[in-house]
This record gives sequence, C-alpha cells and structure tokens, in this order.
Amino acid sequence: MHRLYQLLAIFAGLLLLVVLGPKSHAQHRLLQRESAVRALLPFDYQGVTLDDGPLRRQFDEIRFDYLRIPTDAMLKGFRQRAGLPAPGSDLGGWYSSDVFHVFGQIMSGLARMYAATGDPACKARAEMLLHEWSICIDPDGYFFYSKHPNAPHYIYEKTVGGLVDMIQYCGSAEAASSLAKITRWAEANLGKKRGYAFNAGDGDTEWYTLSENLYRAYLVTGDVRYRNFARVWEYTEYWDIFGRNQSIFDVRPNGQNTQGYHAYSHVNTLSGLGARYLVTGDRHYLDRLSNAYDWLNTNECFATGGYGPNELLAPRDVLIKLLGETHNTFETQCGSWAGFKMCKYLISCTGDARYGDWIEKLVINGIGASISMSPEGRVFYYSDYNMRGAAKKNIGEPWTCCTGTRPMAAADFHDLIYFHSDRELLVNLFTPSTLRWKVQNSSVRVEQKTKFPEAPSTHFTITTERPCSFRLSFRTPGWLSGKMTAKINRKECALTSNGGHQVGILRKWRTGDTVEINLPMATRIERFNPASPWPAAVMIGPVAMAFDNSKGSHELNQLTTGGKLALLANGARPLDVTLVGAKTTTLRPFYSFGPGEKYLLYIDPDSPERISYSDMQFSDGWNDSGGFRFINRVGATAKVTIDIPESGGGFRWLGYRFDDGGRADIQVDGNSVGVADQYGPGRDLAFDYQVHGLKPGKHTITITLIADKSPESKDRFLNVAGIEIIQP
Repeated sequence: MHRLYQLLAIFAGLLLLVVLGPKSHAQHRLLQRESAVRALLPFDYQGVTLDDGPLRRQFDEIRFDYLRIPTDAMLKGFRQRAGLPAPGSDLGGWYSSDVFHVFGQIMSGLARMYAATGDPACKARAEMLLHEWSICIDPDGYFFYSKHPNAPHYIYEKTVGGLVDMIQYCGSAEAASSLAKITRWAEANLGKKRGYAFNAGDGDTEWYTLSENLYRAYLVTGDVRYRNFARVWEYTEYWDIFGRNQSIFDVRPNGQNTQGYHAYSHVNTLSGLGARYLVTGDRHYLDRLSNAYDWLNTNECFATGGYGPNELLAPRDVLIKLLGETHNTFETQCGSWAGFKMCKYLISCTGDARYGDWIEKLVINGIGASISMSPEGRVFYYSDYNMRGAAKKNIGEPWTCCTGTRPMAAADFHDLIYFHSDRELLVNLFTPSTLRWKVQNSSVRVEQKTKFPEAPSTHFTITTERPCSFRLSFRTPGWLSGKMTAKINRKECALTSNGGHQVGILRKWRTGDTVEINLPMATRIERFNPASPWPAAVMIGPVAMAFDNSKGSHELNQLTTGGKLALLANGARPLDVTLVGAKTTTLRPFYSFGPGEKYLLYIDPDSPERISYSDMQFSDGWNDSGGFRFINRVGATAKVTIDIPESGGGFRWLGYRFDDGGRADIQVDGNSVGVADQYGPGRDLAFDYQVHGLKPGKHTITITLIADKSPESKDRFLNVAGIEIIQP
C-alpha cells in the first residue's frame, strides 16, 4: 500500500504540471509582488524542527491523535450521500451531524504537518482522504457531508483552505481540480445576503471569513476566478471601522451600531485583510489589520491573550460581568489559530516583531495550556477564567469546530518561531528548535536550546558551511522587566536596534559560534480594567499564573484586602509563587494545571462571594451550557450548602429567564421559602431570586423543578448559574 501511494504521488506531481502548467508569467508576477510587500518571510514550515520541549511534545501528541482517526469514519457521510459503499462507523457529534464540519481542516492540518516534518504518514493520509472525498463530489460540484449542512459558507471556506494546503504543501493536482469543482457550485449556490455580525441570515453563517482562503487560492494557482470570488466576501463595513480607528461598538456611518460580535470569526475575518494586502500591495489593508490588532489587544484580550467569553467580543463592562458568570471564557483552539494567522501576516508584512507578543501569549496560555483530546474527539474547547473558581475539561460534544483548528494551530508552531529576509534572521519565539537556512550560498544551522519560560534565557549554536554574514535578531517582548543582554562565545556583547521591537547582532558567523540571550522577567499584576484594581491576574513574563483553589479561596480573599497582593517568587518549582502570609494558597503557571484541578486565574476579592454551579450538586439529567446547567425534567434538583456570616444575610439564585422557562420550589434546610418563575418573554433575560433573613451558620438550599408553569411558557426549562451570598 505504501508503494502504491508513492506511485500515486509521482503521478499526481506530473498531473499537477498538466492541470496548473509550469508557473505562468502571471504566477511569477504574483510571487514577485507577494515577496515585495513582505518585509520578512516566514519559513512556510520548511527547515524548522521542534526539539524536545513543551511544543514538540504537544505537537507529537496531536499528530498521533489525528493520524489514528479511522478514515472510513471520516468519509462515511460523503460516501453515503454519493450512493457509494460506506463501511466503518459514524464519528458522531458535530461531524456526523454536519455542523461546522471539520473535514477540510483536518486535511489542512495533515498537509501542514507533512510540510513541517516530512512525515510520509501525514501526506499519505491526507492524499487518501482527498482522493476518496473527491470521488464523492456531485457532477454539479456539491461536496458536503450530507444534504443538510448546518453552515455551508463556513464549510466551503474550510474546505477551500484544506485544498489550497494540499496544493501548496503536497503538490496535489487532484486538490486543484476539486477546488475548481466545488467553487463552481459555491459561485452558483452560496447565499449572498452578507448580513452584518449576527444578522447573517439563515445559512450565511460566517460568510465574512471566506475571502482569505480564496485569495490564497489565487496566489497558489494564479487563477483570477478565485481573486474575483474573494472580493464578493470582503467584510468592508466591519474592516473599515479599523480604518477609521474606531471601536466596533461605535455608531457606524449607516447609523447602526452593534454591541456584540462572534469572537473567533470576527478575529478570523481580519486575516482576509492580510491576504488582500499580499494580492494588491495596497497599504490601507495592512493599516486596518494593524489597527485591529491594537484595538483587540487593548480592549478585548485577557492577560492570557485569550478573548471572547461566551464567544463574544463585547464592551469591557460586559466582559468583566462575564468573568464572574461564564465558564466559557476563551474558544481556545479556534481563537489561538485566528490570532496566529493575524500576527503572522503583521510580522511578515511590517517587519515589526511586536506582534509576536500575542503569538507568545497564545502559545503559552492558549493552545499550549490545553489538555489532551479524548479518543472520541472531545477537545479542550473553552479555557475557563471564571473568578468564582474554574477547572480544565474537554467539551461534552465530540468533533466540534475546535477539533478542526487544533491540528492546524499545532502545525503552525513550526512557522511562528523564525522569520527571515535575505540577510536577517528574526527569532520570534524562545523555544527548543533547530533551523536549517541558506544564506549567501552557505548552509546555516541555528540550534536554539532553552527552558524558557521556566528559565529567563535562551542559547543558540551556529553551524555554517562556510563563514557568512547576517543579522541575528531577537524580538524584544513587551513584558521585559529589564534590558535584554547577550553574550557571544561567552563574552558580553552589545545588542543593537534597527527598530521594529527587535535587537540583534550583525557579524560574520562561523561554525561553533554561540549566543546566549538573557530575558529579564518579573512577577506583576495585570488588571483587566487599568482604572480599577480588580479583577486582576498575576503574570510572570508572558506566563499567566493561577491560584491553586483546591482548598477554596477564603485565605486568598483575606490576603487581598485593600486592593493589594503581596507576592514572593520562591515556590518549590520554577515559576511557582507563594503569597506573603499564606499557609495553603500558592500560584503556578496556568499551563501546568491538569484536568479537573481547581484554580483561579482572575481574582476580585471585592466582589460578592459566589458559588459556581460547577460546585453544586445536581440530580441526573442536567445539561451543561458552560455558563449554567439546565433541565426540563419535573422533580430535578440542584443543591448547595452555604455559610452565612455572623452578621446574617441571605442568598441570590442566579440564572436566566427564557420564553420556555419553568417554575421551581426553593427550600432552605428542608422548608419551602417560595416559588420562582424563570419564564420571560425573550431569551437570556436576567433572573435573580433572593432570600433574606437567614441566621449565621450553614444552610442547605434545594431548588426543585415543579410541574406548574406560566401559561405563556413554551416548556418548563430550569437553569442554575450559581448562588451568591447576600450580606446585610
């Protein structure tokens, strides 16, 4: 079988020349234009090896996870739709339901992993999936998993991305042919309502992410068809906000304003600006992208680099409120991938290394802090920064959209470490890796050894075929607590700046030269609202720290009174931190917490004491939305024991009113104290039921769904987001 795929690969390469032809004058002009508008080039997965370290270990695990997915299961729905034999079992979840289908992204991830590692298993798997899927394309170009795809615009865009990657990284002629077929269907059938934000209309979900991969298709094939189709999907009304340097929540020229945006897709669409700039060289696209970076990092990003609680870009007061309510704080895999792409365009096209700061945060605290995917495809979808207590867990539904972006983001580790020009090498990430590079007809090998971020330094060894001159530059991170210093061959040397948030060394390098870079880091408090001491997170360099909450937050609340937090960086392990006066409370890197371990990443001791629904006891059958649990089974219960302080007080049951809400009996210590109604005329309306006059001490609260309901309610659903202690 392996020999067969080798022969098929040779045939495919020859066929590619027939389908695409030798590079035309138009394609050469495209390549020349793209190089001309880039200040620095990524290595495009070539010549970079991840060495032993956190990124290598995570990448290898993810590569194994995706190579073991049964191919027949991935192809089953496509084959059934096409009337072909369809052996194997269903994958289930979003995959079998054709919800934000990830086939194209998995194909893309395998192609990129092959480009990064040369692993023939990745290429063979990707080519087999492509071939068997291509057979299932209908004569009119219809290509979806089923006859009822949930989000055709989304799925088409991800499929285009996978096919472009198969052309670019696997040299696939079959991908080029299939791309033309499915685009013919898309041109004729994709809805073109192109609504703004959440007003996309039925079936037009995330239409505004299409332009990037279509522009990439144009760049890799030279076919103007893809350039013209990309223009159809440009999100001008949204992109132009950043051209005016305004907030996305401001009133737009058409008199409308929007107070909430789907987070991942409204970051992902910005890469369309980067691709458009590569195609046209028109500076105003790049300026919009840069302004968007600044706006997002100033207004929407948490200390981790994550963003979008409940998948929302929202005003700051809403984000702060959500920090105490939701456990769905950051769509980790998709959100990291969108940030990686955006920053890669910016570093490459501007030559400014400052954009690498967001990459670094997302690598360390985003996807790099995620836990392993389960064998049945349940992935670490949401990072949880809830101020009432949090723990890492995989989402309950298998094969969600984040299972598609996970392998692509992991492959990108290779393409985010180094950037180059003819005579300059920029080190963007400090991570164990080896680069092989051609400079002035000399082969150069740069090996980076480091334990960063657990040690504030990194070490490089240079090997050259013959002595050659180039500038070795290093990103100057925004978190530095002092001046970056260097040694060459163990002797102090000066680092010079040429702008662009980087310093470096220009010299003639010889085999055996070594460079050691010192990266001063300090412990600091990072406030989400600079005007207020809370909520706040603790950072060491780019590393988000989390409080071990296994014993509760009572001691932490005592030690943070007065808006201060006294820290001592003297833990037992690298980067561990202890609090002055603490007996049990410690901090350690967010990335070090495993599944189910309780932590607090953001803290706000001035906020009322709240018990998260995740710490309550529920009867069987409750569903977890990520922000609350819900059920419509009469007799279902939610219980919790609270401790009322000596001054007395009460509690608030927090949740939401819905047009299908039900009623519940509330008991305190076995005695009924009232009936609450969660019916509301709309959806997601505020719900707050209060009980006062409780004596000091422990009390058990029981909430029970009853059969009686409002006549207007469509059902009798009950939800519980948490319990908050009320003090007089």
